[in-house]
Amino acid sequence: MTGVTPRLGVALGTIGLSASEWLDCAGELAQLPIERVWIWDHLMGRGAAERPVLEALSLAAAALARYESLAVGTLVLDVTKRHPALAAKSIATIASLAEGRLAVGLGAGGDAAEHQALGMEFGAAEERLTLMEETIGIFRAMLEGDPTQRVTRPSQGAAPSLLEAASAPRPAHQVPLYVAGDHERSIDLAARAGDGWIAPAASFAQGVTRFRGASERAGRTGLVAFALQELGKGESLKETPFGRDPRGWLAAQGEAGADSVVITVRDRSDIVQLSAMIR
Repeated sequence: MTGVTPRLGVALGTIGLSASEWLDCAGELAQLPIERVWIWDHLMGRGAAERPVLEALSLAAAALARYESLAVGTLVLDVTKRHPALAAKSIATIASLAEGRLAVGLGAGGDAAEHQALGMEFGAAEERLTLMEETIGIFRAMLEGDPTQRVTRPSQGAAPSLLEAASAPRPAHQVPLYVAGDHERSIDLAARAGDGWIAPAASFAQGVTRFRGASERAGRTGLVAFALQELGKGESLKETPFGRDPRGWLAAQGEAGADSVVITVRDRSDIVQLSAMIR
């Protein structure tokens, strides 16, 4: 366990805000002493079709272009919603505009109803976890490796999914790929192929020992462990464990082994509360 106060990141919700409101909120967060603004990946509002919902990669590009001091990340990009090669190309383009300021959190999909409504295949958990592993391999090849190399997808046996899939320019700085989830396969994948692991604060302590052990067995060092605090329905930031005792909660996450934490805000009122807590 680290025992060191973890770095603080903030996830800004993408449901219920207009694009201009979201970008203004991101600008306010850019003035705070935080590590990064994280962006949820939803395509539909929950329970109300007319609620505005903003797409994660588009927001990342807009925020990075507007605020030169801001770093952003996806929390998390569902591998079930985009073809992995297209997603990799989008990420490479955004990263080329904002070198060193983009990170990608990846998840195996968590909203079956959203997929069904939009006609997207969701699949069983094991299928989605396999797709996440395949996606990381494709991202590594297209963002970091030889763009003409053969890339295979384990779920399709030896048949190549990409062949001579040129992707240039590639980012000059590596785009960190963080794997989210408290499933054992997610934890092991993060240790073996990711640059770090993201888990809800409630289950973080149960998985971090496995993550560190798997990282050591894989001979990999410098991987980052993130503890995520989400907001409950109708809950404000000040009502969360972080909001009630920011210093104490951060210290507790560090003792549990977190290198970084991510707290959630929904709108400007939460950001005003946060500013008062950490200034």
